[in-house]
This record gives sequence, structure tokens and C-alpha cells, in this order.
Amino acid sequence: MAEIKITCPCCLDSKQCFEEKVEVENFSSYICFNCGFMSNSLYENDSDALKKVQESTSELMNEVSFYDYDRKIHWFPTILNMGKFGMIYPEGTKTNWNWILAEDRKLSPKEQKDTTYEGYENT
Repeated sequence: MAEIKITCPCCLDSKQCFEEKVEVENFSSYICFNCGFMSNSLYENDSDALKKVQESTSELMNEVSFYDYDRKIHWFPTILNMGKFGMIYPEGTKTNWNWILAEDRKLSPKEQKDTTYEGYENT
């Protein structure tokens, strides 16, 4: 694996955007720690991987995604699972959105009895 600094096609930052290459699989993943967008080499136009992510993500994620003409892939806002701290995700509208932290919390006594949460202590 090789990690390479690249210029982000979204925010044009060249100090906090990275490509990680897996040469054996001919695969690259991308993330910009400045603007928060990510992609990978499978997100090409009309690919099954792109269709799957577009169908399974929110309307907002699809609306703010963009096409990288240099790499010929689509980029999306990152959703970060922060473990016991919670999850960071985009929320809002296409023209007015922000990053939101959904904090992890202990299940209530009622939720602990609900089979939906079986095996979990937090939500």
C-alpha cells in the first residue's frame, strides 16, 4: 500500500488530501481531511459500486456529491463512525448543510428490553 498526497478536486487542498493505493488489487481510496469528501476508484460512471452507494445513501449525499473529471470518479461526503463517541455525518439541504455529531448514549431501561437492541448497550 502506498499513501500519496494529492490535490483535492473539491477544496483544492494539497496538504490534507490523500490517495491510498493497493497495487495488487489496482484499487485506490481517497479522503480529504480538509473538506471531508471521500471516494474510491470503483465509483466510476455507471459502475455497480457507484449505483449501490447512490441507492443506499441519503438524498443530501447524492445532491452534494460531485464528479472528478481528472480521476473519472464520484466523490461523496464522508460518514465517520467514531466508535464510543458516536457518528459524524452530513445533514441539511444541498445549499445549506453541516457536519453533525450523533453522540453515542446508553440505552434507556425500556430500550434494553426491546429485542431490536438485543446485544447492544448503547445506541
